[in-house]
Amino acid sequence: MKILCFRNSKLGDFLISIGTLNLIKKKNPRCEITYLTDRNKNLKYLPKEIENQKIVNNIIYYDYSFKGLIGLIIELRKKKFDKVINLQDEKFFSKKLRNYIFFSFCKIPKKIGFFYKNKSYRLFSETVQLAKRIDRNFKASKIYELNKLKIKKEKAILSGDYITISHGGYSSPRLWDMNNWKILLRLFINNYNYKVIILGSKSEKEAANSLTQINRKMILNKCGTDLKELFNNIKFSKLHITNDNGTMHVSTIYNKKVICLFDNNHPYGKWFPENKNALILRPKNGICETTPYLVFNKIKNLI
Repeated sequence: MKILCFRNSKLGDFLISIGTLNLIKKKNPRCEITYLTDRNKNLKYLPKEIENQKIVNNIIYYDYSFKGLIGLIIELRKKKFDKVINLQDEKFFSKKLRNYIFFSFCKIPKKIGFFYKNKSYRLFSETVQLAKRIDRNFKASKIYELNKLKIKKEKAILSGDYITISHGGYSSPRLWDMNNWKILLRLFINNYNYKVIILGSKSEKEAANSLTQINRKMILNKCGTDLKELFNNIKFSKLHITNDNGTMHVSTIYNKKVICLFDNNHPYGKWFPENKNALILRPKNGICETTPYLVFNKIKNLI
């Protein structure tokens, strides 16, 4: 059976879909899964394999333009998918209907998840909500088993003890202020003999340089590294501290200790990682209320 899964995805969107993709495989043995997403200028590719496990068989990237969509319809018709599963996060019925009509033009006979009504995000994160599109009776507690990957044995690319941080992000209009990161790193470097590895995209590299000036020997800028190295850096870190971004969900794969700095622009709980070792900081009045001194005190309890 050939299954198409659709979600316009940055890295985090793709990673929270892993459990759902594994559930699809479980319910459709020997199926072939193709993942469909728009082309992202900040992320050249998504990983078809993570650690020792294949996540999807193929990935199709499309350009959101008239020409790009016509070409996509032609391509999807040729591939003759048996079903399409919608994993897209759409608020409005009009967009859900638009997507349903589009895949009807693609001549895919079975369409699943297009008119799914989200339940309370306080009860179920987006990670769990996606799985419920496949199985309405899916229990949230089972998501940990579905998210498990076959972790491969490998050596750390970086030597010595270190923590990782990620100061950037795309999903939130308000990120933790760079001055807060500077204060936090000064506190950390003065109290711990750990290196600090800064992770992020190439576009976040310049801002990261201002953080390395605090201590160039102990703070390293690794923004713009490839995904394989990014995953390895987080895999062997002692602690990850991050805004609401894709690296937060990378840490979830490894059940790493992670401090998540959330704003309040999204519904409470929607993007919370399904990681029992995650510490969520989401003040009522937004991320500006989270102080570097509060974060540093939390670090004391985690290292």
